[in-house]
Amino acid sequence: MRTTALKFSVTRNSTAKLSLLRNSLFGMTFIALVMAQLLSSCSFMPPPPDDTKGVKDWIVVPVFYATNRAFSGRNGSIEYSEEENTTGLQFGVKNFVVPYPVRTPLDSKTEERMQWQRFNLDHDAKKLQPIAPPANLCSLANSTFNKEQMIAALDAYRKRAGSLESVVFVHGCCATFDTSALRAAKLATHMQVPVLLYDWVSPKGFKNYLKNETLAEQTVDGFLSALIASEKILGAENMSLVGHSMGAYILDHALMRRKPHGLGSASAPGKFRELIMSNADTDAKTFLNHAGDFASNARATRIYFSRSDDRLKYSAYSHGDFHRLGLPGPLAKPLAKVDGIQMIDITDTKTNHELPFWLVSNMHRFGNLGSVKDFVLEKQDSGILEVKRTAAPLAEPSGLE
Repeated sequence: MRTTALKFSVTRNSTAKLSLLRNSLFGMTFIALVMAQLLSSCSFMPPPPDDTKGVKDWIVVPVFYATNRAFSGRNGSIEYSEEENTTGLQFGVKNFVVPYPVRTPLDSKTEERMQWQRFNLDHDAKKLQPIAPPANLCSLANSTFNKEQMIAALDAYRKRAGSLESVVFVHGCCATFDTSALRAAKLATHMQVPVLLYDWVSPKGFKNYLKNETLAEQTVDGFLSALIASEKILGAENMSLVGHSMGAYILDHALMRRKPHGLGSASAPGKFRELIMSNADTDAKTFLNHAGDFASNARATRIYFSRSDDRLKYSAYSHGDFHRLGLPGPLAKPLAKVDGIQMIDITDTKTNHELPFWLVSNMHRFGNLGSVKDFVLEKQDSGILEVKRTAAPLAEPSGLE
């Protein structure tokens, strides 16, 4: 009787454990499927307020780039695939069409010195596929270069534009070459300086999120190599670096490796004009641990975060509920106390996970919101700067897919 009871107890416990294991595996699978759906479906994300419906004024902008993607262009076109180039980085310049900026003043003199060409086009669509720029409006021909040729061409272009300043933009997760270049072009029209895009293989669809994260880690050294080569010619003091989403991870890790590389054996690297981290998809606590060292790379560092960034909420969940830098929670306050860093709360802009182009630009150029009337900037007791809405926001066309 006791033996039978013992066998029954063991069998019952084993069955219970097996059932628990099955339920656990089912739960994990279900959560994974839900996460993939949430991260890949636009239906769960409120659309950004800056679609291109009704936009008529457009600008042709040349974007200089370095990319680790494989070339896929045909018949003279410049295109890049979702595969990595096996022989290293490729370089060039390509023209893109983006909407005329709404909140950032752009006069005819700026358009002329930047060699941007404005034209009128009726475009009645919520989202924009890349528009081929009219050939007669391209001030620079689409071209591929080696590294030295690209840097020389960018240097010549910025000098013709009458400004030594340039911006390096590192895009985020799950984006094609064209989508990333469109963001770079839009950033250029807001910053009103030449932009160098660092583009990396980042397979489309947020179901590829973890794959993108590994690819971002793998491209840090390539980015650092291109950055050091660029700053030797352009000068760190003339350069500002922008990392968006997972691109902020690349920027963070590259700059923490930068000091040993130096620009000369007898001196430390020069300081960049500004470091900009927007919607940063990197661990907030890890960044806080070395935030001072990161900020020492530049004269100013601004970190833009939102308390309602849906993508970063899911990213935090997939990373064990640890805070992301673009959604820092209680870590925003200690980050705001780090010398050289401004923490800027952009929740009220309702840009969700998109780069707040006008805001980043105006803060960079003026140190404030510029001439906008629908937002104000308030400093909290914690030291955090909060962007607060005062009226219904203007539509700001994105020109993005």
